[in-house]
Amino acid sequence: MRITRRRLDFLRKIKQLYEATNLPVHYARVAELLGVNKWSAYEMLKTLEKEGFLTSQYEVNQGEKFPGRAMVLFAPTRMAEAVLSGQGLEEKFPGKEWRQVKQRLLSLCAELKKSNPRELIEQLMAELPGLEHPLIFCAYMITLLIAQLQTLSIMSRGLIKNVVLGAEKAETGLAMFAGAAMGSMLKAATQFPLPSQIVSHLHRFQDNLAELNQSEQALLMDFLEEALEKAK
Repeated sequence: MRITRRRLDFLRKIKQLYEATNLPVHYARVAELLGVNKWSAYEMLKTLEKEGFLTSQYEVNQGEKFPGRAMVLFAPTRMAEAVLSGQGLEEKFPGKEWRQVKQRLLSLCAELKKSNPRELIEQLMAELPGLEHPLIFCAYMITLLIAQLQTLSIMSRGLIKNVVLGAEKAETGLAMFAGAAMGSMLKAATQFPLPSQIVSHLHRFQDNLAELNQSEQALLMDFLEEALEKAK
């Protein structure tokens, strides 16, 4: 995936504004500073969000004449920070396929609240051998581990989440998640037997993780955060 100079300009401005206040940014403010139409800015920021560079949230604008009207705000992701630091995405990055895979896996994580995690684990394990791209394999593996973690207590899952999301580097957080997840599941193995295949897949996960560039690792860390939030 190539990122154009114009997109970089938007990302730099979003990052600058976000770091100044530690608050998400309204698209009209970005438009004002870049000297563009606010609707053009909105479309660009939504595109960057779709591609994983930004996240968005809605907040009620108390300053409006009619309270309750929501406004959309944007913030940079780890992927944006990695790209702006000079670690660009390589051409081999499967952009369209990644967006489709991410959407599907996040939907599966959201369904864990009302479905049997064992069924999802079996489904994902059947698909893992056919996955070739390291980024996509790692995302599947993360989803599988999250499904397996549903057999643990809410407190245990919360501790793992807090430790992982506190990591400064994406690669460190991802490795910590895999290690913490496996360690917790091994402790509970007497009550909930751990499929032996997960261990062999975990070795491949670690190898694939090392193959990802910094931007891809950031992208995967953003996915992990979203997946944990969906599954809680």
